Order: sequence, then C-alpha cells, then structure tokens
Amino acid sequence: MPDLSLANLTQEILSYCWQNNPVYATGLGIREFDYDYANYSTEFRQAYHQQLQAYVDQLATIATEQLSTIEQTDLQILTAHLKSTLYKETEQCLLETNPSLYPTEALLGVQSLQINYNLPIDHRVLAIIGRLKSIPQLLKQGQENLSRQPENISKASISHALNSLDNGKQFLEDILPPFSGTVPHYFMDLLDSNTVALKAMKEFEGFLHALEPKSRDDFACGKTCFEHLLKEKYLLDDSMESLLELGEDSLAHTEKLLHEVAEELSPGIAWQQQIQNLKNQYPEPENLLNYYKKEAERIRDFGIQNKLFTVPEDETLVIMETPIFQRAIMPYSGYVSPAPFEAHQTGYFWVTPVNDKMDEDERLLRLRAHNIYDVILTNVHHAYPGQHLLFVRNNQHPSAVRKAFPDLFFAAGWPLYCEEMLYTEELYTDLKTRLFQLKDQLWRDCRLILDVKLHMGNINYSQAVQMLVDKVGMDPVSAAGEVKRYILEPTVGCGYLVGKREIIRLRQEVADLQGDNFDLGAFHDTLLSFGTIPLPLLRQHVLSHYQ
Repeated sequence: MPDLSLANLTQEILSYCWQNNPVYATGLGIREFDYDYANYSTEFRQAYHQQLQAYVDQLATIATEQLSTIEQTDLQILTAHLKSTLYKETEQCLLETNPSLYPTEALLGVQSLQINYNLPIDHRVLAIIGRLKSIPQLLKQGQENLSRQPENISKASISHALNSLDNGKQFLEDILPPFSGTVPHYFMDLLDSNTVALKAMKEFEGFLHALEPKSRDDFACGKTCFEHLLKEKYLLDDSMESLLELGEDSLAHTEKLLHEVAEELSPGIAWQQQIQNLKNQYPEPENLLNYYKKEAERIRDFGIQNKLFTVPEDETLVIMETPIFQRAIMPYSGYVSPAPFEAHQTGYFWVTPVNDKMDEDERLLRLRAHNIYDVILTNVHHAYPGQHLLFVRNNQHPSAVRKAFPDLFFAAGWPLYCEEMLYTEELYTDLKTRLFQLKDQLWRDCRLILDVKLHMGNINYSQAVQMLVDKVGMDPVSAAGEVKRYILEPTVGCGYLVGKREIIRLRQEVADLQGDNFDLGAFHDTLLSFGTIPLPLLRQHVLSHYQ
C-alpha cells in the first residue's frame, strides 16, 4: 500500500510539478530540467491533468488533525496550487486561448539561464543551447492548441502575444549574439541554435497574424471565473463588487492626498505638473550607480537603526550596472531575486546606465526616470525592506512548498505597504517624495479597479488605457501594455492593494492586542517569518503568535 504521509506525497508532487514545468523549476533553482520546456501536446496534457487530479484526491484523504501547523498550511497551499492549475488549463482553457503563453515561456526559459550568475558558465550555455533548439517544438505545440478554438481568443491577447514575440526576437537578435561572444568555445553552437529559434518565432508571428481575423473583441473572464480564482488560488472570500469598492475608495482617498500635498508644496499647480517639474532633479549620469547604492545603504541602515526590520546575516544584494546584453529590454532598472533552492542567496539589483551614445532627448528621458525621488521609492520597493528582504526571508523557511509557491498577493502587497510605512516612520519627511509615493499608490489603485472592471465587462480596452493616461499620467504605450496584462491575468492586478490592505489590518489588530507593548519591528519580523503564504493563512499564523 502506498505511503500517504504528507511529507512523502509532497515530495512526489513537487518533483512531478518541476519535471513537467521545467522553466518554472529553473527559476526555483532546480537544475535537473534546465535543458527542457514543458510538453503542451494534447495527449500529454490530458495525462498531466489526470495526475494532478489524482494528487488533489490523495491530499484530501490526509487527516489534518494529525498534522503540525506548518504541515496544515503546506497542505492548503499545495492543494490550492494544484486546483488552480487544473482550473486554468481545463476550465479557462488557457493553452487554447492565451497565445502569449508560448513565446513568453520560450523567452523566459532562455533568459532565466542567461542572467543566473550563480550557475557555472558551461551549464548555462549548454542549457541555453538545449532550450533554443527546443523552441520550434514548443511553438508548434502552441500553434496546434491555439488552432482549436480561435473564436475564443481575444484580439487583446493576440496583441499582447505579438508584443511578447517582439521582445523574444529582440532578445535573440540583439542580446544573445553579444552574449555568445563571452563564451568563444560555444560561439558557433549558440549562434546556430539561436538562428533556429529565431526562425520559429518569426513563423509563430505569421501564424498569429493569420489567426487575428478569427479572434473576438470580448476578453472578460466573468464573475464566476474571477471569484473562483480569488477563492481557490488565494483563499480569499472577496467578491468583485467588494474589491471594486475597495479600489474606488482608495483612489478617492489617494487623489485627495495628492491634491493636499500639491497645494502645500506649490499652491495652484496640479500635482501632475509638479511631478514633471521634480523629475528634473536627478543624479549625474556618472554617479547614477553609486547614488542607488548609497540610497539602498541609507534605507537599510535606517530600518536597522530604528528597529523596523531585521536583515538576515547571510543575505546579499548586489547593486550593479545592468549587463550590456540586457539593457535593450531593461532600460531603467530591475531586480532578480535569489532562487529559493540555490545555495547562494544573492539578489541582483540592476541599474541601467545612461550612455553618451544616446541622443539628447533619450538621455534626458532616461535621467528623468532616475530622479532622486523615484530612486528612493525604487530602492524601498525592490531592495530594503521590499522584495529582496521578503524573498530572502521566504527562502529561509524550511518548507519546500512555501519556497515553490509564494503567494502573489502577499508578494505584491508587502513592497507597497513598505512605501507607505517608511513615510509614516519618517525615512522621508519631505512632501516632494511623498508626492511621488502617492502617485505610485494611485497607479496601484487604478490597477485594482481596472482588473475588476475589465473582467466584469464594465469597461473596454480603450477606456482602460485612457484611464491610466488620464489618472496616472502614464504614456499611452506603457498604458496599453499594462491593460493587456490585466486582461490576460485576471485577479493579479488586485494583489498590490489587497495585500497592503490585509497587512495594515493585521498590524492594527496586533497593535490593539499588544497595546503599549506593540513593537512594529517585531511585527514585521513575525509577519515575514511564515514565508510568503496566502493572506488568510498569514492572518491565522500571526494572530496565533500574538495570542
């Protein structure tokens, strides 16, 4: 009779998931499958779905009263992951209706290897070559799946897929060849396999253009699907209506604060104009990287000295110039978190330099994006105490399940909460930085509202783009890209504001329990000690800790 202990079953499920999702496994630091892509053929996926359902059924037979608190949480997270995966593929039919899935996975599979400095160079390059050679098969399976029900594919999703292809082709044409020059002993093999992959991407592009006339204008997933994802994936009981109310209330509050701060700074001048004026305060180009480093160090030291959070002794954050071969697709900055199952827990914060070869307008645009106010907030969000601290703490947790399946709402909400928290704790007290922080909050308010309204069918694509342009001041091209992501990933846009809301609620409950003994830094350390888990489970663990 098989051993149905949770530990053994969990290991079996994780191994099965990694084997059949190789690109995801690569991101986790699981090295066995670095050469492969997932098999998306119909025959294989049917067997895959049957096995996932069998695992769900097996997990349901485990007696929870015999489990530790950690095991009970892992059981819920693992079950939620399997159920949501099944729902997305069998009910939402994403393999047949989301064309961007295939070029996105193709690009991520190669790029995640190329930027991983913790891997030996020979492993990186040979794995990249293996995946490049497999891209034609991946995209062919995509064409077969997407050809089954083209009438259920939205025009917006095809447009997003074409954007993904543009990024993929740019990577293969402009970024990988210079990288090839860094490994001369693999130069020809890398270029030859790159040519094969690029040809397949161009063929897939032609396929999408032919598919577009058969696609539909409608893209809303609907109330049933949206709320199913909230409940089954994130374990939340929110309705679309309650989330919309949260977003609209937050938006009104943020706009009120923006107006008040702008009036105090420069009476009669709109906050949008003040933001544009303040962007002209930026570090000198030659001092840009050093400025980011100093700000990161200052914020980290501020948090430690004021006992707002604890930084693990073995964490490492490398702030460096964006590698040359990444700059075309990362024009400003970016963060690469440490893979949870890798021994070296090093995060990389990339800052893209502004070079002399750019024309004057482009240089000014880039420098204004690196203004001194956004530098502070970018550091808070990506470095300390935002994403970097969150993922380092998550990766320290002994649970493989929590490392493998971090909750997106907590991961999105924590950095946004930190931006507000460090204002109230007086990391920055000037109203100019506050203006930028509120502008970013407004963007996250709009994200939630649009996420809900788009999938309710209450707003169309053009109206959503215009809202980001009018409310947030986003340029139309960036706004279009944002809206396409909301369309393709229902519920994800809600994560920032919902995550922040739950952290603030939890903080207030603990403060009420603790009274004069409440310690904010201890609360933050406790909050992060359980891993990046779904918000309802986080609430249970934190309140149990304090009661």
